[in-house]
Amino acid sequence: MSGNGISTLFTLNNLNKNERALNKSIERISSGKRINHAGDDASGGAIASRMTAQIKGLNMSVRNASDTLSLAQVAEGALDESSKVLQRIRELAIQASSDLYNGEEKLYMQTEANQLIQELDRVAKDTKYNEINVLDGTFADRRFQIGAHEREAATVSIGNMSTEKIGVHQVRTDATSGSDYTNLATAAKLGTTNQIGDEDFTVFGLLGSSTFNVETNDTAREIETKINNKFDSTGVSATSSTNLKIQGLRTDATGSTTLSIGLFGKNTTVRTISAAVTLAQNSVSTNDTDLSDLRDKINDYSAETGIVATLSVAKDTVYLTNDEGYDIKLVDLDFADVGDVATHALRVTGMDARLFDSAGAERLSGTEAEMFDTSYDGPSSGQSAGYADSVIVSGQVIMHSSHSFTASTSNTNAGLFESTPGSATLNAVSTINLRNRSDAIDSLKIVDRAMDAIHMEKAKLGALMSRMENAIDNLTNVSANTAHARSRIEDADMAGESAALTKAQILQQSAMAMIAQASRIQQNVLTLFQ
Repeated sequence: MSGNGISTLFTLNNLNKNERALNKSIERISSGKRINHAGDDASGGAIASRMTAQIKGLNMSVRNASDTLSLAQVAEGALDESSKVLQRIRELAIQASSDLYNGEEKLYMQTEANQLIQELDRVAKDTKYNEINVLDGTFADRRFQIGAHEREAATVSIGNMSTEKIGVHQVRTDATSGSDYTNLATAAKLGTTNQIGDEDFTVFGLLGSSTFNVETNDTAREIETKINNKFDSTGVSATSSTNLKIQGLRTDATGSTTLSIGLFGKNTTVRTISAAVTLAQNSVSTNDTDLSDLRDKINDYSAETGIVATLSVAKDTVYLTNDEGYDIKLVDLDFADVGDVATHALRVTGMDARLFDSAGAERLSGTEAEMFDTSYDGPSSGQSAGYADSVIVSGQVIMHSSHSFTASTSNTNAGLFESTPGSATLNAVSTINLRNRSDAIDSLKIVDRAMDAIHMEKAKLGALMSRMENAIDNLTNVSANTAHARSRIEDADMAGESAALTKAQILQQSAMAMIAQASRIQQNVLTLFQ
């Protein structure tokens, strides 16, 4: 009896074990997981739990990156529209740069440009993503979580695309009222060499900084070339132009005569111009002075010299322009058959320039000076002692960028610049004026740099979109691999668990049969005592 009782107890214990094993197998098969409780695998459960947190973080990061991509696409679409509007303004600026249109017609162009400018501002103001402005300058240093850990983030900034903030940033070389003679801005001298002196200046641009050496007698074109050669280092480019004004004639004679003068621009050998002119006695600016033929003859050699001449409405002034920044030099002035040559002269002015006499001293500032006939022996009574048979005018260099930059110089006496130039001045799209040719040409420069600014922002957004697309791919891949690793740790072996379930079921059934048999034996024994 006692033996049977002990056997029964062992059998019941095994039955309980089999039942627990059976329940665990059923749980694993039904859940698909090997680890359903900490007791199943304490370390494996902890690792799987951390992986689960990482996977959920990665999946949310994918969503964040997708949202960031969507934001960039919204901003890029708005910039595309802004670029189209600027293209139209550019077309209007090119149209207004031609003298084929009168003032009223240019007013119509300006009216359309004003409407387009308002549209640009509307786009900049109203472009939003999730009620967040993206083009008005407030979208700066925005942080986007694109990873499962705190450090895994992207910082995004989008510039202000309003018309008051985009355009051309400029630093101009300027003449000053001081006694320094190295000023570049169309500085004119009665003599054979320009007034450019040795000077170093440094440009600090979007891409970095670079220092430039201006050597004595450098032309504006040479300085422009030095700046443009370092564009990849600074993000700042340069243009140059030279302007000289022949502002009438001065002579005691009247009537018609022939004027000859030697002209240098980009040409290295003198080009002699011979033109018929009409003289007005003791006059420098009257309708009786006609320089039409002088203009025409200069333009006959524009391809050689690079100098283009235009004529004032009164026909008494000829404007010379070299858009390549070469010095403009006049030599060997000669009037034919006008009698007494004592007061035969051209009045010349470097536009917005300082003028110097043949000794190098400043003669007049921003006004005219006289270039005398080659036969002139000296000044008459009451005339300035500053005279010569040649005039040279150097050009003006304009450094420009679509983004803000600064320039500095160690020249404390103000050389190329007015004092320390400092930050560039912004000529914004909002200031565009198409009512006259010169302003229309300036407006063209403004629009070009504004488009550069938009293209720069589009490039930044394109880089951001590329990064987000790669981030999405990478995060998705890491999430999938992490999920696979977690699966190896916590997922159940269905074949093994099915075999274990079958084994547990057999053992359970066997144990129950043995208990039933033992119970019958005990009952049979008990009947003997009845």
